[in-house]
Amino acid sequence: MMTINRKPILLDGGMGQEIYNRGGKGGYGEWAVAALYEDPQLVREIHLDYLRAGADVITTNTYATTRVRLAAVGLEDRFESLLRAAGELAADAREMAGRAGARIATSLPPLEASYVNEFALSYEETSAQFAELMDLLDPYVDIFLGETLSTSFEARAFLEAAQGRGKTTWLALTLNDHGSTDLRGGESLADVIAQAREFAPDGLLINCCTPDSVREALPILQESGLSFGGYANGFVEIPAAWDERGGVMQLETRRDLSPDVYAADVARWIEAGAAVVGGCCETSPAHIARLRQLIDSGE
Repeated sequence: MMTINRKPILLDGGMGQEIYNRGGKGGYGEWAVAALYEDPQLVREIHLDYLRAGADVITTNTYATTRVRLAAVGLEDRFESLLRAAGELAADAREMAGRAGARIATSLPPLEASYVNEFALSYEETSAQFAELMDLLDPYVDIFLGETLSTSFEARAFLEAAQGRGKTTWLALTLNDHGSTDLRGGESLADVIAQAREFAPDGLLINCCTPDSVREALPILQESGLSFGGYANGFVEIPAAWDERGGVMQLETRRDLSPDVYAADVARWIEAGAAVVGGCCETSPAHIARLRQLIDSGE
């Protein structure tokens, strides 16, 4: 039995892939977003499922609601209404679940594409667009979560936009798969953390990579002196030939990452001091329920 001296915060699991797996769309610009206007009840139900599974934090369905992504599918005119819908659905689910103490994080993603290191937006434009997202979602959320960021460029722009807002700020970086400690953009994790420290984020997380990459990052996260954690995905890997416009249909899901197997990985992170754990793409409410059991019982 694992002894847990203090209970880490439990995040929810994947949203976009859970929508996709329940019949939603998978294309660039529509993945996860389409459910906000075609089937909002599905989004609310997924939030509820995670709350029922024991998540301490649920995350707004806003990973794909950036201006760039929406413009690509002719939906930029719905930018503000979709963000408000996402915030309201998370808040509604919390109330319906009777979980007033649960917190809501807003997913603040790569603005243009995931897993890339070249951008059309300037640094100033990137920070301004992060700030716009924060302004619109501020009434609904407790935590600004910048997630799946692949470069120091994105990380700094996100953290700069979050300064002075009085919200908990978590920076979640994505690493190359299979035990790497380099960001997908090519920089070392240690170097990016060194740059991020000047903004004093409330937490450093690793997300949307294989669990072994989270494990290998733990010593570097420990050395930062900041609160840390992780939430891995359930993909075999993000291919080197990843094409954002090809959508999630090009990704292969692992068949061996059961809730028990994933919990064994997360147990190691907790033993190393992780203060925040959860799941990313292709983890489900069943995975989060198993992590709740792990955290509460130590086994």
